[in-house]
Amino acid sequence: MIKTLWPALAAIGAGLVLFATAAGAGLAVAIPVGGVAVVEIAWGFSVLRAERLVVPRAAVAGGAVGILGSGFLLLTGPLALIPFLALFVFHWWIAIAAVIEVRSLRAAPAASGRPRRTGVFALVLVAEAMLVAAIATPALAASEAGEFAVPHGTSHGASHGAAHETTPAGQ
Repeated sequence: MIKTLWPALAAIGAGLVLFATAAGAGLAVAIPVGGVAVVEIAWGFSVLRAERLVVPRAAVAGGAVGILGSGFLLLTGPLALIPFLALFVFHWWIAIAAVIEVRSLRAAPAASGRPRRTGVFALVLVAEAMLVAAIATPALAASEAGEFAVPHGTSHGASHGAAHETTPAGQ
């Protein structure tokens, strides 16, 4: 299961970046990019649920198409450089993990007889989730949707912001 965590989390991270890209794009781009985002997130959750890479041959193709597609979006404008780099890393790792899985399936089907060590699993899950967050967060912030997001710690409305201002004592 540990070897499948990273591609699953990478797919979920890629899906989130694609959703942010779709949110800032025109309808002709938003619909297909949003559809791909749904597929990426669904695949990530299905991998987590199955505890193995599902449809690894399709994941190899999906990783390659994801790299090419994000390159196309970068060149045509809806995708900035930082989100492109995040998508490149996510899709590259999905493709590599899927290639390794396909090759191992050809070599010999392995029986998973080892029990899961909960402590190690939890540590790997947290470390990989932090890595995905470290890659996805700047990409989300650099997307068009991220550029218009309200900064943390500020109010959504002007009337609320004035209520939280403090004045020095004696004024």
